[in-house]
Amino acid sequence: MRPKISKASKISIVICTAICVAISIASAFFARQSSYDFGGFSVPVSAVNGTLQAISFLSCLIMVIVDYKVGTIVSFCVLGVSIIGSLRTILVTKDLGSLPGTINSFMYVATLAIIASQLRKSKIAEVTDKLTGQINRYGFETIIHRKIRSFEKGSIVFLHLQGLTDINTNLGRNSGDFVLKTISSRIDSVIGGIGEAYKLEGSEFAIFVREGNDCEAIVKKLISDIEEKIVMHGEDTTFNVYVTCKAGIADCISKYVNPDALMKNADIAMNHALRSDVKYCFFNEKIKKLAEREHDVEGYIKDALENKYFYLVYQPQFRLNGKKLRGFEALIRMKLPDGSFVSPSEFIAVAERSDLILKIDCFVLRRAMEEFKDILEKYDNKLILSINISAKDIALPGFADSLIHVIESIGFPKHCLELEITEYSFAKSSETTILNINTLREHDIMFAIDDFGTGYTSLAQLLNLPVNLLKIDKSLIDNICSNEANRDFVNAVIYMGHLMKCEVISEGVEDEKQLALLRELGCDFVQGYVWSKPIDYTSVFEMCRDYANV
Repeated sequence: MRPKISKASKISIVICTAICVAISIASAFFARQSSYDFGGFSVPVSAVNGTLQAISFLSCLIMVIVDYKVGTIVSFCVLGVSIIGSLRTILVTKDLGSLPGTINSFMYVATLAIIASQLRKSKIAEVTDKLTGQINRYGFETIIHRKIRSFEKGSIVFLHLQGLTDINTNLGRNSGDFVLKTISSRIDSVIGGIGEAYKLEGSEFAIFVREGNDCEAIVKKLISDIEEKIVMHGEDTTFNVYVTCKAGIADCISKYVNPDALMKNADIAMNHALRSDVKYCFFNEKIKKLAEREHDVEGYIKDALENKYFYLVYQPQFRLNGKKLRGFEALIRMKLPDGSFVSPSEFIAVAERSDLILKIDCFVLRRAMEEFKDILEKYDNKLILSINISAKDIALPGFADSLIHVIESIGFPKHCLELEITEYSFAKSSETTILNINTLREHDIMFAIDDFGTGYTSLAQLLNLPVNLLKIDKSLIDNICSNEANRDFVNAVIYMGHLMKCEVISEGVEDEKQLALLRELGCDFVQGYVWSKPIDYTSVFEMCRDYANV
C-alpha cells in the first residue's frame, strides 16, 4: 500500500526532472571540447561533466526521497539515458575518457536502488500493524481516501472487541496479543477476496466490503467467528477465553461521500451498538442525531459544572406504616441559561460513559451535605440523607478515605448519611468496591442498593453485601397491582431483603392501591408521588418543620 503522491511531491519531481534534462543537454554541449577557459583557468571537460553528474545524482536522490516509487522510475530513466549516451560515445569514438563517468552512473543507479528499497520497507512498516501484519489506521485512512477518489463503492465496517482488557489484566499482555492475532486470522479468513481487513488501535478492526457482497451476512459471520472460543495453553493447563464483538456499518462509498465523514459514520454506528443490546448497527440519520445530542449534552455537563447550572431537589422517604418521615434522597437537576431543562436520565447516562460522572458525584455529595447539615441541626439529627454514587466512584482506590475527609471538613454527622449504589457496582472491581464500603461502614455510613432486582449480582453475593437498605426499582412497582407475577417477584425481593437483615424501600410509588399492596407485602418504606414529589431546599425545611411539630 502506497499513499497517493501529493501535489508538492509532483512539483518537486517535475523540477528535478527538468534539472536532469538540462544537465544532459549541457553535458552534450560540453563534450564538444576537451577543456574550457573560465577567468584564465583551463577546466577539463571531465571536471565539468563530473560536477554536472553530481548535480544530476542529487536531483535523482531528491526525487527518490520525495516519492520512492515514481522518483525511482524517473531517476532510473534519466540515469539510463545518461549511461546509454556515455556507452555510445565510447563505442563510436573508441575513447575511454568518459568511462569513469559511466561507472559513476552505474554506481548512482545501484545507490538509488538501495535507498529506494529501504524507503519502500520503511513505508510498508509505517502502515503495517506489527502484531497482526494488517494495514494500520494510517494506511486504512489513506486507502479509503484513495477508494473514494477513484469512485470505488462498498461498505465500511468498524469492529470493537469487548473483553480484551480483562484478558490483558488477568492473563497478561502476551495472552492479549495471542487473542488479537487469532482474531485477526479469523477476520482474514472471512473477508478473503471480498474485501480487506485493517487493524486499528487497541481493540478495534476495520473492514472494507466491496459492493455486490451481502455486507450484513458478512458482519454476522465475522461476529460469530470472533466470538468462538479461543484455546490457550498455559504451563500446566489448557483453557478457553472468549471475547465479544460489536460492529458499526456505514455503507455505499461514492463520490458524494467525504472519507472522514464516512469513517465517522461507521464509528457512530459502532458506538451506538456498544451502548445497546444489538450486535451490529447500520448508520442512519436517527443514530447520527442521537450522537450529536450526546455530544451536546456532554458540553452542557461541562458548562454546568463550571457555571453552576446544576442544582439539587430532594425526594422525601416515608415509613409506610404511620407515614413517618425517614429522610430525603438528593437528586440532581440541570437548568440551562435559556430556561430549558436537561433530563437527569439523559445527562447521567452521558456522564457515566466518561469521567464526568466523578465530578457530578463530587458536586452532589458536597452540595447535599452542606445544605442538609443545617436541616439536621435545626430539626432532627436522625433524618437520613441518601445520595447516589456511581459504580466508577465506589470502585476507585482511596474513595472511602477521600469521602471521609470531605464529610469531616463539612462537619456532617456520618450516621445520617446513606450512599446509594447499584448492583452493577459489584460487577467490576468488586474487591475494591467492598473494601470501600466496609471502610465507610466502620464510620457509621449506611448503604443502600438502588434499582434492586434489575439483576447484576448473584444470590450468594447478595447475602454477603454490607448494606442496610434495598431499593425496589420503579419498573417493578408500576404493574404490581395488575400483574400477579410482578407482585410475586416484589414479594420475593422484600423477603430476600429481610433475610439479609436489610430494610426495604419501594421507589416510584404513585397511588394508594400500590401503597396498600406494599404494606400488605411487608415493605418498610416508600418514596414517590403518592405522598410527595421531589421538592426544593426551602420546601424541605418546611416539611421537616411540619413533621417536627406533629
